[in-house]
Amino acid sequence: MKDNSFDIQELLKIGIRAKKDLDIVPVYFAKVFNSDDGKKVLGYLISMTMNRCLPPTSTDAELRFLEGERFIVSFIQNMIKKGIENHS
Repeated sequence: MKDNSFDIQELLKIGIRAKKDLDIVPVYFAKVFNSDDGKKVLGYLISMTMNRCLPPTSTDAELRFLEGERFIVSFIQNMIKKGIENHS
């Protein structure tokens, strides 16, 4: 059985150090989120953020928090799209 664990030291070594490194990041997003499991995770994130409505009684802080969550999910979707375009 393949070990799918992450070595934190290796991840820290990768680091983004140059503009050329930034170009490959969307490809990583596309690879991760285009897998079957990645699509399930993204679907869950979308259902918890984009497809969620708060009641009129929500506080300003609750609304701002949800918008922050939506921003992150939108960011992930945009990175996936760029990664697919760059990898083709």
